[in-house]
Amino acid sequence: MLLFAGSLILIGVLLLLHMWHEAHIHQMIEEEVEVPHLPIAFDGAVILYLSDTHKRKLKVKDFENLEKKVDWVLIGGDVAEKGISWSIVRHNMQLLSNIASSFTVYGNHDKRAGTAQLARILRESGVQLLQDNVVYLRRGNDRLSLIGIDYRSKQGDMLLEQIDDKYCKIAIVHDPLQALRLEQNADLILSGHTHGGQMVLPFFGPVFLSKAYRPISNGWYSLKRNPEDVYQEGKMLVSRGYGTNHLPLRLGCPAEMHLITLRVPTEKAITEKQP
Repeated sequence: MLLFAGSLILIGVLLLLHMWHEAHIHQMIEEEVEVPHLPIAFDGAVILYLSDTHKRKLKVKDFENLEKKVDWVLIGGDVAEKGISWSIVRHNMQLLSNIASSFTVYGNHDKRAGTAQLARILRESGVQLLQDNVVYLRRGNDRLSLIGIDYRSKQGDMLLEQIDDKYCKIAIVHDPLQALRLEQNADLILSGHTHGGQMVLPFFGPVFLSKAYRPISNGWYSLKRNPEDVYQEGKMLVSRGYGTNHLPLRLGCPAEMHLITLRVPTEKAITEKQP
């Protein structure tokens, strides 16, 4: 009996060590994504996207040489949380803004942490806060719209509607359910919030993720409202995030960052290159 109990304790300790280790590593996901309405000049442009850093401190070595690769850094919110050491947030934001022009939105934890202090750190670090507003990213003579929709905001559809559908729209929306409730079209939505479930068991799935988020826990999703929708071709990425929520542990759900190379859809590229 003592041997059995000792074995269980050892297994538990090893599992905890494994979950702690998994929470302190990350994957850099590199992929090419065809984006509807993307201007030709943006073909091959690279976005570094990460979300939900929370209390985790970014390591300088993980971002070496990215300055030469990345055109813009987009951040999906929850760069802080209540009780955080603001020096961590300042370090993270300065590190990212040194790579390329950086933009973020508020997540739910950011608002609990204190937006006055956070807004000041973002401003001083050179990270532009998109709080229900639009900026335009430029490459050559072309531009695309970058829309930042505030957490729980009701202004998202209005922001998207004011941009003609013939122009490319990339939106940052912290909560993927909020993104899916949008009625106006977007070409690409970058989201987070779910942490991918953080604790994921084989066959069972995310342990603590609410039922509403399970179908969109992480990965790429079509924004088509139904298979016959010929007007909406956009995609949404839900990141597993970089940090952790509540406990500094992960299981079957490694942290991630994304290097996204934007591509003009093949048919459009062929058409526009024809004489």
